[in-house]
Amino acid sequence: MLSNELDSIIAELQTQMPEASVTTSSIARYALEKYVSDYIAKRDGTKIFIKIGTEGATDDGIKNLYNLVSKMLDDTKENYSQSVHYMVGEILEPLMMKMARLMKLKKTEVKANE
Repeated sequence: MLSNELDSIIAELQTQMPEASVTTSSIARYALEKYVSDYIAKRDGTKIFIKIGTEGATDDGIKNLYNLVSKMLDDTKENYSQSVHYMVGEILEPLMMKMARLMKLKKTEVKANE
């Protein structure tokens, strides 16, 4: 199952970025480097990690949160300094990407069940 999921991610990345060389080993290397980097940053206190449970989230809840976060990010770009916008983006953009992926997965599940 993990292999199928990894193959799916690779195919999606290659579709979105055909110029990039995306392989199983490149993803594994990146994941390991990211894991080690995050571990060191967490240990040293140079990064803040936020965990958000989505077990009870509804489709509408995720969409509403995505829209709210998107507006907040736009607001920081328009009304605050570039450094504030950057810091907010560092916090919110990974969250938005995760929510977008959840929404896409839920759409895929609905189509598969039809």
